Amino acid sequence: MSRLLDVPRSELVLTHEEPVVSDDGARVELHWSIAGGGAQQRFTEVVELPEVADPRPVDDDFTLVVRLLSLAAGLSYYKAVVPASIDTTPLGAGPREQEFLATVVRHGLGEFAYRNDLPEALRPAIRGTGTDAAASDSPAVPTATRPGARVLAAVGGGKDSIVTLEALRVGGFDVALFSVNTYAPITRTAEVAGLPLLTARRTIDPGLKALNEAGAHNGHVPVTAINSLIGCLVALRSGFDSVVFSNERSSSYGNLTWAGVEVNHQWSKGLEFERLLRERLAGVALDYVSFLRPLSELAIMRRFATHTGYHRAFTSCNRSFHLDPAKRTEWCGRCDKCRFVFLCLAPFLPRAELLAIYGGRDLFADALSDTAQRDGFLDLLGTGPTHKPFECVGEPEECQVAVELLRRHPEWKDHPFLALPGVAEVTVTPEQEEAAFTFAPQHALSPALEQAARAVL
Repeated sequence: MSRLLDVPRSELVLTHEEPVVSDDGARVELHWSIAGGGAQQRFTEVVELPEVADPRPVDDDFTLVVRLLSLAAGLSYYKAVVPASIDTTPLGAGPREQEFLATVVRHGLGEFAYRNDLPEALRPAIRGTGTDAAASDSPAVPTATRPGARVLAAVGGGKDSIVTLEALRVGGFDVALFSVNTYAPITRTAEVAGLPLLTARRTIDPGLKALNEAGAHNGHVPVTAINSLIGCLVALRSGFDSVVFSNERSSSYGNLTWAGVEVNHQWSKGLEFERLLRERLAGVALDYVSFLRPLSELAIMRRFATHTGYHRAFTSCNRSFHLDPAKRTEWCGRCDKCRFVFLCLAPFLPRAELLAIYGGRDLFADALSDTAQRDGFLDLLGTGPTHKPFECVGEPEECQVAVELLRRHPEWKDHPFLALPGVAEVTVTPEQEEAAFTFAPQHALSPALEQAARAVL
């Protein structure tokens, strides 16, 4: 067992060491150490980028992104013992990189700190001297995506990335797909799409698992921040113009306020992180952007319902991505994401089609006799016993509009679920319903991408 667990956190320091990049840029090793009280443990994480026909050389842009990746990925090890200090000296991080790290810690670990009652985890002392990595060029804003540009679209096997890739294709962009590691829903999506899938491999140091098994702290980290940076490395090495994610506007909506911060499970999917990363990538020859940012979950669901070829390929249930293959399922029907997709897709699909996706299960019917299922739906609606679930689900107002649409749906309007206490009382104004299908002005889309995104509505 690691001695680190016996050392008071006030004595512990996590040190960001210099990453090692192979000459061809295909392999990136990230290194950290945690030391204090006479104990020390080193960690190495390996990121292997996909093989490409004509890889670009490692340049200043690539190095800049690797340093940001080291700062973001280090949170997985930081949270294990929550050292009081983080030293970035060996990495050479400058003031803006240290501010990037401080922001990602403070907001990206909000859920972890809340669940473990560790408010001190959000504000470690960050020290070190260095100079911010410089990009190859220094324009004031990232390169804007042009019509017909080569776009690398992140795909997770869910509805959002499917809506994005189809909209980009219709919009005339040259699209390829990207994932970090791979799972069955991702490969099925790529097969249905008929688009190339570039897969990066991320291997976490086994010492972290051993620490967790020995009783170290564990919990949510901002994985979209990490995957975004890996996506940028793949794009730079492969010569893409843009990295496109499918984070919708509701991902900026937090779960609760605690210890002086808004805790948001989806923070690294939100607009604040997108702006932060775009700012740090200024001068890099790449446009990092979220294509669905101006759109609501309901607008995305409505569009996804028309993509019938993917209905047996996609899943939004996290159980499909369990680290243990033996524990993976397509739709568990018991989690917040299963409930959310069932509720918000129902207004746009024939009832039989929705039940077929869920293996014949009617989750609304389950909620009539299952208290946990009922309370889960009520939490989504904002009328339940707790707060918005710590999951990638939409805002309560969107879920309430879904209920209103179901009340007018010929196949759902008489379902007894709609008469349940906490559901029957939901009221929706015409303005609220209209807002669910409008194009929000808060986004970073280029004119070409905006035109394609507006066509989703």
